[in-house]
Amino acid sequence: MSKLKLIFILSLIAAAGVFICTIYFIPSGQKYPESKRIQIIEGENEWILQCDIINDSESDIKYTILITVDDAVHKDSTVVQPGKTYTYIHHIHPQQLDEGKVTFALYEGDKAEPVEQATYYIDRD
Repeated sequence: MSKLKLIFILSLIAAAGVFICTIYFIPSGQKYPESKRIQIIEGENEWILQCDIINDSESDIKYTILITVDDAVHKDSTVVQPGKTYTYIHHIHPQQLDEGKVTFALYEGDKAEPVEQATYYIDRD
């Protein structure tokens, strides 16, 4: 094998290695806002739905929050500033529950699909 072919093959291997390292080890410049820690906390006389909404983007993001308790829908909205966390809290009282189905949906901006969705079933007993 000639020196020129060997150098060419080694160059291709090095270029492929650089490409693979770029894909796997350099994070994407775009960060997406994320919702974390949706939970239902049982209190003495109520349940509390809590959700931390974290905005890692570089601009304000408007969120719409839909809480459905059985068939009753409650709608809220908030704007989360860049680099900030907003803790959303919704109180659920026993008299609001029939089946105990609680659905949380978080919408970002004007998007039709929720960026976060969860369904919980609360046992009143």
